[in-house]
Amino acid sequence: MQDGEAHSIDSGWAHLASRALRAALIQKGVSYEELAHRLVASGVQESARSIEGKVHRGTFKFAFFLQVLSAAGSALPGTWLLSQPIEESWEARATRVLKADLSAQPWLDATMLSRRLEELGVRVEAGLLESQIEDGTFSAALFFQCATVCRFDALWLYLDIASVNEVAVKRKLH
Repeated sequence: MQDGEAHSIDSGWAHLASRALRAALIQKGVSYEELAHRLVASGVQESARSIEGKVHRGTFKFAFFLQVLSAAGSALPGTWLLSQPIEESWEARATRVLKADLSAQPWLDATMLSRRLEELGVRVEAGLLESQIEDGTFSAALFFQCATVCRFDALWLYLDIASVNEVAVKRKLH
C-alpha cells in the first residue's frame, strides 16, 4: 500500500478486495484496457497495466474501488448513491460511503470500531482509523473488514459470505 497506512493489509483480505473488483469488471464485461479508457475519460489517469497490477495485489484504496465501479457502470447500493455528489473528490466520496454505512450504528465510534476489528485480528489504532476515514484514504480491504464486523448490507453485493467468513476465521486464528 502507500505510506501512512494505518495497518498492514493481510493477504486474505487483499485477495477478497481483488476478487470483488475483478468480479465487478467481469459482470460488466469491462477489460482493463477499456476500464483505463473510461477512467481517463473521467479524469483519472491510470493505464491498463497499472490497473491490472492494483487489482491483482488487492491493496488499493476504497476510493479506487469506487472509481472502478463507477467507470464500469456497476450498480451501487442506495446508501452509496446518496453519498456521492459529483463535485466531491473520490476520497470525500469514500468517506461519505463509509460514514453512510456506519450511520446504521450511530453509537459506534472509532475506538469501538477499532475494538471490533481486533476481533478479526486486525489491529488499527482508533486515532489512525478515524483519520483515514475522515480523509478517505482507507483501503478497500479495510472497508470490507469494517463491513464484516458491522454487517454492512452492501458487502454482499461484492463478496460471498462464505469467503468473508473463511478469511475472518483464518485471520483470527493467526
